[in-house]
Amino acid sequence: MEQPADPSASSVAAQPERHAGWNELFFDLVVVAGAGQLAHLLHDGPHLADLALYGVLYLAFWTVWAGFAVYGDIAASATRVRTLLIAMLGMAVMAASVHAVLTHHAITFVLAYVALRWQAGRVWQRGSVVVDWPLAQFGSGALPWLVSLLVPTPWRYWLWALGIAVDIVTLLVATRGRTLRRVTERAAAHRGDRPPPGPPHTASPGPAQPQLSESRIDTTHMGERLGLYVIIVLGEGVIQIIDAASERDDWDLPLAATGLGAFGLLAGICTLSLLYGTNGIPHLRKDALPPRLAMLLHAVMTGFLVALATALGSAVAHFDDVLPKGQHWLLCGAMAGYFAAGVVATLPLAERADRVWVLGWGVPCVAVAVALAPLGVRLPAWATIGILVALVCWQILYDPGRAEAPVPGGRRWGARIRRTSRADGP
Repeated sequence: MEQPADPSASSVAAQPERHAGWNELFFDLVVVAGAGQLAHLLHDGPHLADLALYGVLYLAFWTVWAGFAVYGDIAASATRVRTLLIAMLGMAVMAASVHAVLTHHAITFVLAYVALRWQAGRVWQRGSVVVDWPLAQFGSGALPWLVSLLVPTPWRYWLWALGIAVDIVTLLVATRGRTLRRVTERAAAHRGDRPPPGPPHTASPGPAQPQLSESRIDTTHMGERLGLYVIIVLGEGVIQIIDAASERDDWDLPLAATGLGAFGLLAGICTLSLLYGTNGIPHLRKDALPPRLAMLLHAVMTGFLVALATALGSAVAHFDDVLPKGQHWLLCGAMAGYFAAGVVATLPLAERADRVWVLGWGVPCVAVAVALAPLGVRLPAWATIGILVALVCWQILYDPGRAEAPVPGGRRWGARIRRTSRADGP
């Protein structure tokens, strides 16, 4: 078993100046390949079945990445490069399997995913509990994937979805206290003991009681990793735009307008996610959510952004015509989901007086993006992108008036849900 040297120590005394290391940046390169392959699932149509398959496979890919990102975050300088390289190779196999995952490579994808989930839980010291990432202890979500190897289609795909659902529920309900209690009970049952009474972290150590240590995420460092992931995903959008433009022989003004609009949309999203938000999530203030929930929201949001990349490539390819209906709905739906992520991250945390501010920038953008899907199917691609760019600009420029205190950088917002300063970002 590979054991990082006392990862819990790094979680207690987080170093504020720590940044992503070269090994972590190299590991993140596999996300470039994964996002590109997953985006291909949405090129044809997409139909409802394509969207469902994309959602399941993307969340599986992201979950594996997140597991090893948490390992690197907590282990810090004790991170084993060999572990990251093995994970990178496995994720590359997953990415390469996506293209034919419905035919020849389904077994390869499943085996790589299950093996990486097992490895992501194996790297921790025995007795070390990663309370901020419960999937490090509870890998039951991988079990339906393993069972799917024995099940024919289409039931196999339902088992994949069940595995993802189990992981999502685990992240939603497994608080720190529940995680410690379940790990303690499981360790005690394994030893044939009765679990100690009271909270597990206050139990007095004894020879028959498992001794547990908590490992915590360095939220500043992890926020940088999540922000870098968003940049990689936005880079996939840039690639899609360039590829679509390179296939056109006649470069003219409508193509230029569509391409510039698509680039402007990506630039606006980058601004909202990284300068006006935290962890790559628009408008989310620092430490507003537990790490496990912030990461889950990050997974959903970046899934929308990969879908957006595909739609933008299609928009540039059809710059002088109406977008195919499926791609138009994908474009509008991806932006509606992105805007909704900002609302979900902010509205439940706002006090009553500040909810007006949240509703002022959030609800109009979600509503317009949703309404644009059925109502704008006859609009040319450049017009649809122009409306979406305007919505992003609205969120950037929106100011409800005088706030209780200014945020460094010149903008003023409600005191309870102020955005983090630029110094807090990646």
